[in-house]
Amino acid sequence: MHGFDLIRGQRQAIGVLTTLLKKGRIPHALAFTGIEGIGKQTAARAFAMACNCAAPQPYPALPSEAPSPRVSACGQCRSCRRILANQHPDILHLRPSGDMIRIAVIRDLIQRLAIKPYEQGKRVVILADAHTMNAEAGNALLKLLEEPPQNTLLILTARQMADLLPTIASRCQQIRFAPLQHEDLMALLTAEAHLAPHEAEAAAALSGGSYTRALQMAREDWIPRRQWLAGELARLKDQTATRHLALAEKLASEKAQLPDVLNWLLSWYRDLIVFPFQPEQIVNRDLGRQIRSAATRQDSLTAVDSMKAVQAALKGLQDNANPRLTMETLVLQLAAAQ
Repeated sequence: MHGFDLIRGQRQAIGVLTTLLKKGRIPHALAFTGIEGIGKQTAARAFAMACNCAAPQPYPALPSEAPSPRVSACGQCRSCRRILANQHPDILHLRPSGDMIRIAVIRDLIQRLAIKPYEQGKRVVILADAHTMNAEAGNALLKLLEEPPQNTLLILTARQMADLLPTIASRCQQIRFAPLQHEDLMALLTAEAHLAPHEAEAAAALSGGSYTRALQMAREDWIPRRQWLAGELARLKDQTATRHLALAEKLASEKAQLPDVLNWLLSWYRDLIVFPFQPEQIVNRDLGRQIRSAATRQDSLTAVDSMKAVQAALKGLQDNANPRLTMETLVLQLAAAQ
């Protein structure tokens, strides 16, 4: 597999990109938007390969489309091999340093683009996580977009267009990437990450459509951790306030994992609401027995109240509230709701 064939679940986005290649009308700037871990970086590299490939190949068309012209990279020519090895002098990859893209990075890019390309193909700049640019960097990039170098394409990746400066967003053609479907994620996790089917099932369900997120959850042992959390929730009603506070302290002590814990709790209470009506639509499918039991003890209105309490805790943490006090309040509220 090579080029666009590597990308799963993004038929619409790849369709737009191949159309640009077919027509030969490639804009000077593209913005690939969507959550992390859904193929934006892979697609950017595949597009750069297709723009420079010496022997482009057909890309499969939809049933309603005519056969596709030669628009996908071969993966074998000298240009493709150099791009795959990150050794092509005219394909530039820029990423945040720490949590931000600073003006020095953009200034260096401007200086590099002032020099003519080394080869005859299209020069491509892939600016990952462009939404992390500070104001100075954004303004410097804007000047580059206003006067783009000849035969140069800039590809920005970002979560959403609203995260970019409006003046930058208006100069880029947006290509939207959707969260991956459950089946596509499972296929990737089993084939590439070599997860067992039950692990892939659980990680895919909890990832929000992100392959990167699914891998992270699998590697951080979230599957057995959810089993433990589900058991703790089931025991809350029969435990004392002292035990509730002890649980809150344990959760708060792992501060880095608190957002994951709270987001999982949202999925749990969402499943309790959905289960009586559409049990096949629950997220935590491998915890179906526990969800069935919990749904018989807690009605939908109470589950909604619990979700609101979890959302309030999430917002509190985002506003730098004390983690231990936040979790103590939440655990006591969840216990009272049972």
